[in-house]
Parts: sequence; structure tokens; C-alpha cells
Amino acid sequence: MSNDIDWPLTPITEQTFKRQKWERYDEVEVTEDGTTKYHYYMLPLPKDNPDDKATCLISTTNDEYQDFDFMKKGEYLIELEGTVGLGVCRYEEELEVLRGQITNEETLSKV
Repeated sequence: MSNDIDWPLTPITEQTFKRQKWERYDEVEVTEDGTTKYHYYMLPLPKDNPDDKATCLISTTNDEYQDFDFMKKGEYLIELEGTVGLGVCRYEEELEVLRGQITNEETLSKV
């Protein structure tokens, strides 16, 4: 008998952000080559934190999937804002565990 647990793995997508009420930020980058529009999402911790300097979870931009061979268009990575590689999440289930551990709150799927 194996003690392995088979966890479901749900990629983080725009539907994740809509369902969990993340804030969307639209940006425009102007370079010599032209104009690029992109967006990303942020969620303060805890979710209802009124402090504009609160620690946040932040997504990659909607076009960064091109930089990773394991991501598809419409998928995102999440990390703690201002940290490099700390708390990187690829799947919704990882995101729920990270957020719950940081805030000591129930997971996002129950929000």
C-alpha cells in the first residue's frame, strides 16, 4: 500500500483571479519597437487589508508565459511581491496553501 497522495493540479488562469477577486493592473510599455499592452494581478494579504503598503501576492504578466516552456497562454505564476522566487506557485492548490499559511486564514477556494 502506497502512502503517496495524488493532489489535483489546476493551473492558475484569469478565471482564478476573477473568482478570487484579485485586482487587475493594465500597463503600457512604449519602446523603440512599438507599444506593448499587458496586465497582471495583485491580491493584498490578508485579502481585505486596507493598507496600501500591505504585502501582496502578484502574478506574472499575461505575456510572460512565452518565457517559460512549461506554461501555456493564459496561465500565470504567483509569488510574494518584492521577493525573488519565494513562494512561487504554479497551481491553484499551491496558491491556496501559501496564502493560508501566510495569513493564517481559510483557503481561497472557501472565500
